[in-house]
Amino acid sequence: MRPTIRLGHVRGVAIGVHWSLLVVGVLVASTLAGSLLPSLEPHAGGSYWAAAVLATLLFFASILAHELSHALVAIRRGQRVEGITLWLLGGVASLRDEAPDARSEFLVAAAGPLASIVLGVGLTAVGIGLDAVLADGSLLPAVAIYVGVINLVLAAFNLLPGAPLDGGRILSSALWAIRKDRRGAQVAAARVGTVLGWLLVGVGVLGFVTGSGYGDLWTAFVGWFVIDASRSEELSARVARTLDGHTVAEIMGPTPREVPEWTTVAAFRAEGGAMPSSIVLTGFDGTPSALLQTGVFRVVDGNDEPTLRLRDVGIPLTRVPAVAPDTPARAALEQGVPVVVVAAGRILGVVGLDEVRRATGRDALNLAT
Repeated sequence: MRPTIRLGHVRGVAIGVHWSLLVVGVLVASTLAGSLLPSLEPHAGGSYWAAAVLATLLFFASILAHELSHALVAIRRGQRVEGITLWLLGGVASLRDEAPDARSEFLVAAAGPLASIVLGVGLTAVGIGLDAVLADGSLLPAVAIYVGVINLVLAAFNLLPGAPLDGGRILSSALWAIRKDRRGAQVAAARVGTVLGWLLVGVGVLGFVTGSGYGDLWTAFVGWFVIDASRSEELSARVARTLDGHTVAEIMGPTPREVPEWTTVAAFRAEGGAMPSSIVLTGFDGTPSALLQTGVFRVVDGNDEPTLRLRDVGIPLTRVPAVAPDTPARAALEQGVPVVVVAAGRILGVVGLDEVRRATGRDALNLAT
């Protein structure tokens, strides 16, 4: 999730906002000003819209505090944080490194809900206190109590035991500590997340159809997001398990074939034979100049093939990460895909998506879970 607007840094952590947060802001503020606050304080002495905007900003600040808690604890546990982005479904703290141990995983995951609980209890107490001392009709108590309750709801939802929610991370850390298997714990938490997502979808659809009030289409949408994210996390855990303990030399494809960069796509196809996943393009002096992932041919217009040169669809080698054969596979692929494996100035192989898929398919552990 990339921010649309960058707000600055807090303790070295970049803070940004995605444009979708503005949609949430409008919906929350309009709901508060149009119905919720008037129902709580029918004879308010202030502006409903001013109170609604204040509540919305406090709500966003609470989400930021939740994510900052994750980020700051992660930094203390030795992880690097790319930044925080606030968006449609809350916030995302992007961590560049995995937790070094199960305890760190637990502490980082629990920090966000704990911050939300503290804010929820504190703001609710402030709201009750303000209600006791301010004149009737003041909207400030309602604003404080509303944001406090929302924080408690946010904490409760995030503690549900399924990835990618914080509760899923806590479950994963517990399973990791018990089983001593990080990847197996991540897969298990992701599967629980998938089940949780389907339950949310079911509750949302049922609530919308029956009008029971226990769920709506928004609930179903959140559930679908949880399903998609949990499936992605399971796939990432499986790939990581495949790569753990292996070097790029162990999973790379064979030495790629070299083809002159001026060759047309039609001429290359006409040569026949098995289609390699990658080829190295060379210049007029025979020096490698670019890498071509042949999967790109699937999106090439057939009418363009007679005139389209391979160099037009290749990736300049200056933009492709180059690593030594003994580089750990996971560390290499964190730089991006594809990666060329180089020794003594010669390209020995390539690791792209096809190579990762083949390695994952060969991993016997994947067949067992």
